[in-house]
Amino acid sequence: MQNIMADMTPGAGKPPKLTKGYLEMLGASLGRGTYGVTVKQTPEGFWTIRLKFEGQPEERPVTTARGEMKVWRNVIGAITFAQENCGLASSVCVEVGGWKLGRIENVN
Repeated sequence: MQNIMADMTPGAGKPPKLTKGYLEMLGASLGRGTYGVTVKQTPEGFWTIRLKFEGQPEERPVTTARGEMKVWRNVIGAITFAQENCGLASSVCVEVGGWKLGRIENVN
C-alpha cells in the first residue's frame, strides 16, 4: 500500500488530494480491505469523510478539486457518497456525537 501511495504522489512528496476522481483510481488499483472510512460531523454541523489507509499514520479527508475539504449538509449525502465511491473499504463508521455506527467487512 505504501508503494502505491508513493508512486502516485505528485510533487514534493505530498500525498495526492483524495478527490472523487482519485478515489475511482484507487478503487481500481487497491485490494479489498486496505482502507477504512469515517463519516463524521463537524462542529458547524456539516458532514465529512475521512479515509485511513493501511500502514499510514493518519486519516485523510476527501477533498474537492480545489483542495478544500468536501462537506455535505446531511449525513445521507455523505453516506451515499461513501457507498458509491468507497465500496472496497474494510470498514465504514459514522460518528454521531459519542456514538459510532458502522459496517465491518466479514472476515470469514
